[in-house]
Amino acid sequence: MDADPDDIGHLVCCRDVSWRTAFCGIEGDTINIAVETYCTMCLEQAEAMRPGWLADPGMFCPVDGQPCPDEHDIDQRIAEETGPPTL
Repeated sequence: MDADPDDIGHLVCCRDVSWRTAFCGIEGDTINIAVETYCTMCLEQAEAMRPGWLADPGMFCPVDGQPCPDEHDIDQRIAEETGPPTL
């Protein structure tokens, strides 16, 4: 987990089994909850998957067009992804 607003953020689908591969293809293992600037290639890929997505990115998933989960669900997933491994 990271909170660096100066870092470049990458986009993933919150429903993906793994959050390691961003839309642009970069592999990562950090969730940055404070980014202010996003990867241009990720944004372009999201727009290519769902034209018009950039006009209202918080409403619908660019992958499947379904409503995005609420903040509570996202926070739970972040806790699962960044917490200690389960046995």
